[in-house]
Amino acid sequence: MGRIVGIDFGKVRIGLAVSDERRIIAQPLETIRAAKNHEQTAQLIAKALSRYTNIDTVVIGLPLLLNGKEGEMALLVKAFATVLEKVLPHPIVLWDERLTSAGVERMLLDMDVSRKKRAELSDALSAVSILQNYLDSLRI
Repeated sequence: MGRIVGIDFGKVRIGLAVSDERRIIAQPLETIRAAKNHEQTAQLIAKALSRYTNIDTVVIGLPLLLNGKEGEMALLVKAFATVLEKVLPHPIVLWDERLTSAGVERMLLDMDVSRKKRAELSDALSAVSILQNYLDSLRI
């Protein structure tokens, strides 16, 4: 079995996470800054993932609205996923990530993490949360 990558896509920052080879635990990989366009951003992600030769799947968080419908950001994520599919040789899965970022932000606030440190951590931890939820669904 290969690893699974999780992505928390944002207009400014993109959090990356990766599973262990047994697909049990998600761990933060890094946060990258979005480039000027989707193609350049996809290349940055491909470069960040190039150290792993055994990736099977890439999971991108799909930020649906609370009512389950797609808003502006969900459409942006879908457009990015289409570009990423052309750059990476792995299947792309869109995964419902409603409230993921809010949950991570709340956790960091509860831990009394400074605003600056929250900005550094939140995207990668959101990617971990998205990926861990996906990994957990595989075992159900």
